[in-house]
Amino acid sequence: MKVFVQEIMADINWRVSELATIKSLPIKYNFRPDHKELQIKYSIPALYAIWEGFVKNTFTIYSNHLNSLNINRSEISPPLLTHQLDSECDFNNPRTAFKSKKKLVELIDNILDDTITIKPSVPTESNVNFKVLNRILERYCIEQLDDSYDRGLNRLLRFRNMIAHGENALTVNMTDVTEFISLIENLMLDLIINIEKSEANESYTK
Repeated sequence: MKVFVQEIMADINWRVSELATIKSLPIKYNFRPDHKELQIKYSIPALYAIWEGFVKNTFTIYSNHLNSLNINRSEISPPLLTHQLDSECDFNNPRTAFKSKKKLVELIDNILDDTITIKPSVPTESNVNFKVLNRILERYCIEQLDDSYDRGLNRLLRFRNMIAHGENALTVNMTDVTEFISLIENLMLDLIINIEKSEANESYTK
């Protein structure tokens, strides 16, 4: 097993332990019913934090691994090169002034060395839903996840956003927490499988 896979697996093991702790709290301790309800509800942002943290950490580890390979500019895959340039240059910036365009060209010229270094910057957009996740995978030339995760991951995001923005009408129960934990665990494992497979196939090259 390669070092970068070991690092990601170690991170998964830690996060699975955290998820198990969150799940056990309402059962382990004799909370009052209203306190139990509160704890269950506010565990949702914690679950999401574990998920987004995993995505960021995983692609930081993978970026560092790719950099260790010293990928040549003539060999790097166009999506990965585009990701690197976008991370450094922010292509979403319209740059209407010629001076700004000139600075962009100078920046690109400085970045495009013989060996490309991938910036460990993951565009999570603060909401790692199903579409955002697959867009990240596309940037790294990794096989995208199937649609079976679409509804569950978007539901986790909806719950998290409603709670984070002070929504009082949302009811959360232990079934929801259990389902979200199972979802996150499965996502983490499928993600590392796809990353390992893509790396073995050298999908980061043309």
